[in-house]
Amino acid sequence: MEYRELGKSGIKVSAVGLGTWQWGSREWGWGGSYGKKDVLTAFETAMELGINLIDTAELYGRGRSEELIGEALRGHREDVVIATKVSPWNLSYGRVLKAAERSLRRLGVDVIDLYQAHFPNPIVPIGNTMRAMRKLLHDGKVRCVGVSNFNLRGVSAAQNALAPIELTSNQVRYNLLDRRVEKDLLSHAASERITIIAYSPLAQGLLTGKFSPNSEPTNFVQKTNTRFSSRNLAQLSEVNRAIEEIATARGKTASQVALNWLIMRENVVAIPGIKTPQHVTDDAGAVDWRMRTDEVEKLERAAANAKFDRLSAVPNLIRALAHH
Repeated sequence: MEYRELGKSGIKVSAVGLGTWQWGSREWGWGGSYGKKDVLTAFETAMELGINLIDTAELYGRGRSEELIGEALRGHREDVVIATKVSPWNLSYGRVLKAAERSLRRLGVDVIDLYQAHFPNPIVPIGNTMRAMRKLLHDGKVRCVGVSNFNLRGVSAAQNALAPIELTSNQVRYNLLDRRVEKDLLSHAASERITIIAYSPLAQGLLTGKFSPNSEPTNFVQKTNTRFSSRNLAQLSEVNRAIEEIATARGKTASQVALNWLIMRENVVAIPGIKTPQHVTDDAGAVDWRMRTDEVEKLERAAANAKFDRLSAVPNLIRALAHH
């Protein structure tokens, strides 16, 4: 497994972690296609393979994700870096402190390794949020602080509000089909040594080779997401072909190729959604190798030719909640 420093915190995390937004969430098929036994076994598999970063949020499964992680952690606490998030409606000073206590209780731990503001709240000054974060740091309940879904202006404001303490990370949507963070966030993060935590690194499954106009998704979240429209799925053919050609030549899977494209950037870690042990084993195969320049260019060319409809008409907060 590859490891890299989380911001300037001194904490080492695996280049590929566990995304748990699906744990306990019926919208993703919890209790049907997968359940508690699957995710707990997936966690054990991650431990065996050296994956130590696990990301969750108070919002995931309405707290159930944190509770499941708490169960999985027994006997493993020292081996795991726990990242969780406070919801955007809880970003005022007092609400942050109360939310942190609830997360600590659900996780069954004394300290959260990385505590993140899940999404900016335009009504709550970021200074109020970061004042609460400083108190949590001072009280030893949090080891470092990050944000999620923040644009460059928001990241800079969070940095200034948290100073002199360093902001550790920004968790954003980032994958081969969605490279908007490269406009300004990625370079700023690199220069400031802020880790980019990439969620939806497989574009919620679009980059796994599983979907086409003849093979559409079945779970509620994907079926109601315009990214999975028949038109968008038809746009995938060139991307899928490029990924599959590289995967075949290298003896890798489509997921491993798509994740490798992300983690070749030194300040990026990926947190694909994990539901089964097989997902963990597959994702772990994305590390300890690198694509050639011509392979990277081939992927990026194919992705640039795919013209996707986005959720541009949906307000940012609702879009985030649809993911999270």
